[in-house]
Amino acid sequence: MEQADRLAEDIRKQLLPLDAEFIETTEYGEMFRICGLLTGANGRSLKVVSIWMQEQPAGLVKFITLYPAKD
Repeated sequence: MEQADRLAEDIRKQLLPLDAEFIETTEYGEMFRICGLLTGANGRSLKVVSIWMQEQPAGLVKFITLYPAKD
């Protein structure tokens, strides 16, 4: 919990610049996947998958989840 703000900042800086892959359109908005390498405050890196949604009709982009990549 002490590093939550750092994690949010790392996700924004390291993953958002990468290419997003469209997943599907739901009743709430469009879902996207961003895969990449995330390096934590401890210097360790992990391949991750992040899911994002662009809400409709407001157009706001929201972070949904993050999990380790399987490969």
